[in-house]
Amino acid sequence: MGPDWYCDDVIPGNVRVEVLARTANTLTFRPPIPGFGTDHVIVIPTRHVSSLLELDDELAVELLAAVKQAAAQVVALHGGCQVLTTVGDEQHNKHLHWHVAAGAGVARFVAR
Repeated sequence: MGPDWYCDDVIPGNVRVEVLARTANTLTFRPPIPGFGTDHVIVIPTRHVSSLLELDDELAVELLAAVKQAAAQVVALHGGCQVLTTVGDEQHNKHLHWHVAAGAGVARFVAR
């Protein structure tokens, strides 16, 4: 395992993030530098889980509830959003994380 920004910096509070919600096992926040979209929210498990493929079913339910809540908040603000996680070679940080993003900068699969 290489560097893990979430375990090394975000969860212990070594980097300032805008915390939107926290449960015993999840953290929802806006990163200090948005990755994409005009609104960018990240949802993570607070214990290390390498990827979606390693996620146990019990934590999956709690994590998906947090993603759902974040998506509902972004939709209320912007009218829509994308929810994305990556796996394997596409995953830049080997800690499961979900992006909830809206606005300019998100992928457009269908023209409006």
